[in-house]
Amino acid sequence: VSYASIDAAIAKEEAIKQKKFDKINAAAQADMAASNYAAAEKKYLEAVDLAESLNGNEQKLLTRTCLASCYLKQKKYKEAEKQYKEAYDSNIQLYRGNYPVLLDDAKGLSEVYKATDRVKEAEKILASAIEARKTRYSVAGVDDGDLFATFYQSMREALAKKNNAAVSKMFQYPLSVRWNGNFKRRVTTHTYRTSQEFLADYNTIFTPKITMLFAENPEKDLWCKDQGIMLGGGLAWLTNVQLVKVGGKPTYQIHAMTINDDIPKN
Repeated sequence: VSYASIDAAIAKEEAIKQKKFDKINAAAQADMAASNYAAAEKKYLEAVDLAESLNGNEQKLLTRTCLASCYLKQKKYKEAEKQYKEAYDSNIQLYRGNYPVLLDDAKGLSEVYKATDRVKEAEKILASAIEARKTRYSVAGVDDGDLFATFYQSMREALAKKNNAAVSKMFQYPLSVRWNGNFKRRVTTHTYRTSQEFLADYNTIFTPKITMLFAENPEKDLWCKDQGIMLGGGLAWLTNVQLVKVGGKPTYQIHAMTINDDIPKN
């Protein structure tokens, strides 16, 4: 048996599970909308089990949160607390609170705590969630996650509109762009001293592949470590993001970028 056939069989099984998950999840949402909470609970329990066997981390967090909300609607506070807490803790431990569903979990936990006479805990979990969201990129040197999220979304919009001039203003000069070749590992680094130099080489940096990478990766899907903020599976890294003021208002600019691909041939 070849590795290709094994991979194909695994992919087929994953696709079947995903289809089943989507169907059950949609049915559970319909039950919730119709206030059929007992029926929704059964479906969400099944969906949680399926989500655990699938690779999508976000759907695991979302499904646990939905199940917790279903319990909360039924005033099953102990069960709701367990599911909210597991989703919340997983988000913090694995993703530093990067997924915005963290706030939903915190709000749910807050309601549970209030309903069970734990007002101080309710206040504490909300404050902790807000702080975790704000500092979710701090390991990469970005201290205001919400401000960076606004900056990143503006960059995605400028790229989608092919507004090259607007994109150029989102970088700090001199700008270093490093290409790590895929196969032969030919490392190439270019330094752009001005926005004019950047714009002259714009299509070399923002190839269709890289532009699509930004389009397909909303802020909630970004990941980071000390070397920078990663898009997708690591094809591109924003490796030096600086807090600056533009027109008297704080924002971010990118001072260095790494692309794990060969530099395009002119």
